[in-house]
Amino acid sequence: MTTKAGRHPTTRRTTVTERAPLPPKSRRHLPAVAVLPFLDLRRENGDAPLAEGIAEELIQALNQVEGLRTISRTTSFLYGGAGLPLAEAGRRLHADAVLGGSLLEGEGRLVLKTELVDVASGRELWSETRAFERKDLFAALEDTARGAASALSLSASFRPRRPVALEAYGYYLRGRHYYYRFNRRGMGFAAEMFRRALDLDPGYAPAWAGLANAAAYAYIYIERTEPQRELAESCSRKALELDPDLAEAHASRGVALSAAGRTEEAEEAFETALRLDPNLYEAAYFYARHCLAAGKPERAVEYFEWAAALRPEDFQAILLVAQVYHSLGVEDEAEAARRKGLTLVEERLERAPDDVRARYLGANALVALGEREKGLAWARMARSMDPDDPMLLYNLGCIHALAGDPGEALDCLERAVAAGLTQRNWFLHDGDLDAIRSHPRFQRLMDGLAD
Repeated sequence: MTTKAGRHPTTRRTTVTERAPLPPKSRRHLPAVAVLPFLDLRRENGDAPLAEGIAEELIQALNQVEGLRTISRTTSFLYGGAGLPLAEAGRRLHADAVLGGSLLEGEGRLVLKTELVDVASGRELWSETRAFERKDLFAALEDTARGAASALSLSASFRPRRPVALEAYGYYLRGRHYYYRFNRRGMGFAAEMFRRALDLDPGYAPAWAGLANAAAYAYIYIERTEPQRELAESCSRKALELDPDLAEAHASRGVALSAAGRTEEAEEAFETALRLDPNLYEAAYFYARHCLAAGKPERAVEYFEWAAALRPEDFQAILLVAQVYHSLGVEDEAEAARRKGLTLVEERLERAPDDVRARYLGANALVALGEREKGLAWARMARSMDPDDPMLLYNLGCIHALAGDPGEALDCLERAVAAGLTQRNWFLHDGDLDAIRSHPRFQRLMDGLAD
């Protein structure tokens, strides 16, 4: 096993604290189902976020079915509205079955038409048309997920859900859509959408969790102010008060506590989230990021791999675990993860060339793998799309540090700090910055950062 000079090799699997839940068995080889965004055919109220929300609810429900893996929304939603037959979309998504359909409205009732298709044969496995009152949307979706699971010879049982007004749910979905862009502009829109959802339904715990996540992101990466920290704290606590058994609420609590530097409490919250729902990607992914920022790279490896097992088609966790392996000196593992992640990034950019995060994470992998000029070209392209975003600037600093360009790396890092990314722990524990740590400008930068 190849290691960097002066560092000790580590095994692929590491030991975590006794209270941490055990990772799930790898889901990579389970039968996979893709759920496409439903077509919203309502004449007056056609709404893409609601159509995506229906699919997302079905993804989350089917992800609870033992013996089944769902393709992540990030990947499957690229084929929504593409006009492809379901089986062809499923082939492109490397799925075994694909679920799709449409939403209509007539005489005050919603009508959901659903079809499940076997990808290999193109044969319809199951279909139904279900009419219901607007208030019964979530119950109807649970029944739909149960029917799809039964058609796949699997059984399903789901945790009861609190009803929510359709309009509030629509704003919540818009908030999630913007949140997962992971940039300053998107985060501002996300917070506004979550607030609108709560204006309509103050008791909707997922929207409180979403607002907490947006505030915590802003505090860590954009605007390190007490109002943002307090907002993350109060909203995450409110989500838990409303629904103590909601895994997403515990995960948002973990994010808020991590932002506040309350390390042990954050870990307890993330672990509770994963006990409640071991298939919750966000809990594993953000727990891994917390461990990395807290200077616990071995545990970061464990949870990034957990997240990658839950979403094998997602490039983020696999590329970030590659960076952690590099910082630990485990270069064989780092290279393998980077090559796998880069393949996923290229597939993503083929369908969504404007994905800035995919572009700069891919640039990092290219430079680390020795494709310096191509990686720097990708980095320039990412910067042209969103030149002032602090998260982008920070990652550009990492890329240029890996590329052996300390001046440009430090310029980018200084701009990231000026734009609001001022959490010292990220700079302290990111192995991509090792090459510039002794530089006087880096040391001055560190002296000015908050703990």
